[in-house]
Amino acid sequence: MSKKIQIICTTPGMRRNGVSHPPSAFYDEGHWTAEQLAAFRADPAFTVREVAEGENVQTEDDFQLRVNNAVQVLVEQKIAELQAAFDQAVAEKAKEKIEKLQADHDKAVADLNAKLDAATKAAGDQGAKAKK
Repeated sequence: MSKKIQIICTTPGMRRNGVSHPPSAFYDEGHWTAEQLAAFRADPAFTVREVAEGENVQTEDDFQLRVNNAVQVLVEQKIAELQAAFDQAVAEKAKEKIEKLQADHDKAVADLNAKLDAATKAAGDQGAKAKK
């Protein structure tokens, strides 16, 4: 009968051997190397025990933690989606505003150039009349 290894962590979320650990997790024998198991055993925040296959390997706390973690993942995904949509909407509105301001600016410059041209022409016409 294949054995399982239970890793009990007194500080859930603590990282050891490249993994963030829940309060209790069960792994197939061979999942962790002897060195990794020794590191767990040497750390007072962890308890390592061998569990015979067929023994219940999930507690209510384990189940609730898994549900909470799954919900957290979904919430984080939704947050990322909403943030991306918000960023896109802001970028689009900013682009529209910049384009409108640029168009208003271009129109104002064109109007001023037309007035300058008209004033220059009028001044030239008055200068020509004065010479006569």
